[in-house]
Amino acid sequence: MSASSCVDQHPARDCAGGFSDLRLFLENKYINETFYEGKFEGRDCIVKCSRKCAWSIGNEFELASRLFAAAPQVVERPLAHGADFAADSGFDAQPGLAYVVTEKIAGPSLAELLAKGIDERQADGFAADIAALAHALRDKEVVHRDLFEDNLLLGADGHLKAIDFQLAVDRGHPREDPWVKRNWKFRYVVFGVNRELGLGVWNDFHALWKILAKFPQTAAVKAAIAEIVSEAPLMTYSDPPDAFTRFRLWMYGVSLRVQMMLRGKKHRKYAQLERRWRTVKCKW
Repeated sequence: MSASSCVDQHPARDCAGGFSDLRLFLENKYINETFYEGKFEGRDCIVKCSRKCAWSIGNEFELASRLFAAAPQVVERPLAHGADFAADSGFDAQPGLAYVVTEKIAGPSLAELLAKGIDERQADGFAADIAALAHALRDKEVVHRDLFEDNLLLGADGHLKAIDFQLAVDRGHPREDPWVKRNWKFRYVVFGVNRELGLGVWNDFHALWKILAKFPQTAAVKAAIAEIVSEAPLMTYSDPPDAFTRFRLWMYGVSLRVQMMLRGKKHRKYAQLERRWRTVKCKW
């Protein structure tokens, strides 16, 4: 049975090769058709599969591998990608369906840790991890573009590990997935965390110091913030929309504002609409 048919017929159940389909729990359904967890070469792993963004799957493996080699304590381990994994794991390789396999980080996210509260000792350790991640991103010329608390998970070794490099950019040779290029709404409104920097502007260092600002402000945390802030101006990656896309974004912003007024603040979708509207209306 193929991976996609397994998902269609048996959502959230065991699939080929002993893997479990977790599509029901996948937040980002824009670009990835399927999402599995299981064992690969004896390791607990996560498998992402995408047809519409197949190039981004190989991109994730390449850039995560580069960073893992530089700073393995703060990056999830990339294990495999491509049809070879499918053949070895009991999946039927399908034309155009790309696979990337990464080690599963079982610990809680930094968002969960912060919600419960972290003490000064934890803050110092996590600040060191974030500083190490920043150094690796700088030295290996990688822009993650989506660093926030949910994409930093606590590993069994006690270190925070960055995950989800699918839409990262090689600063030296920037390239965007063809599907992302075509889908302006996803590219400029849905994706990314540096909304106040302007449409099409990403800065990992900016995102990381905003995270550090939520920690107990120990001497070590303050030192990490100072170092990251000092380098942040050099780490900006820009890919602004063209004139036609700007016009479409303006029209989209108008439609969001109308929807907000019609629904009212108590509507369940109001927060999402407002968040997207703030993204669209940010400084160009």
